[in-house]
Amino acid sequence: MTRLKYQFTLDDMPRVAEYIYQTFQRDHDDFEHYSSDFNQEFEEALEERINAIRELPNLDFLDEKVAEKQKKLLIMTSHLRPLLNITEIYLKTTKDDALEQNDDLDNINSLRTILIEKRIWEIQSGISKLLSYIEQRLPELEERGFPSGIIDDFRLLSKNLQQMEIELAETIHEKEVITHESVQAMNDLWEALEDIWLACPEVFAKAHPEKVRDYSPEEIKRHIHPKPSRKVIH
Repeated sequence: MTRLKYQFTLDDMPRVAEYIYQTFQRDHDDFEHYSSDFNQEFEEALEERINAIRELPNLDFLDEKVAEKQKKLLIMTSHLRPLLNITEIYLKTTKDDALEQNDDLDNINSLRTILIEKRIWEIQSGISKLLSYIEQRLPELEERGFPSGIIDDFRLLSKNLQQMEIELAETIHEKEVITHESVQAMNDLWEALEDIWLACPEVFAKAHPEKVRDYSPEEIKRHIHPKPSRKVIH
């Protein structure tokens, strides 16, 4: 992803741009007198780039969408636990030898570990292995009362998890694309703002040296992050 080239945060840049634009409009005559590069065309281009960042989607909203889908995915994986518990009970009844029981329950124990460690991307494979094992022993399990409908429950859960994983991946991709576009728009804006900053010392050197401070990062930060005034209580 394109790196930010400026010292302000992505969230701050819209307010930084608004402040610089307003200050530049105030001092437009000084800049144009200094150089014809700061003409009406420059101002229109600057305004166009500011409008571009005003129209950018809210990245916080996309963060919330990602977090919401991740939460849903975790909730869905929790539905696997009762299915594993029921299956384990019936698998234990089909073997008398403790060692063989442990071997037969490897798939279940593996899935439980995956759930505990939240390795969501491995659940599909784990369910597939467990179902293959169950289907090989289904007649014996059904004799013990194993409800075959549980297999359908495993498959439905696996299908729903896969769909949610796809939706999550799409949302993450959407966020990455929009973030890249946002950074590019900010960089384009920064190039125009940089022209203003670099010219400031010479523009105001003789007539208005005090105005240089208005364009300094410290003054900009003070303006966009004003400290609350303290009220004196008598």
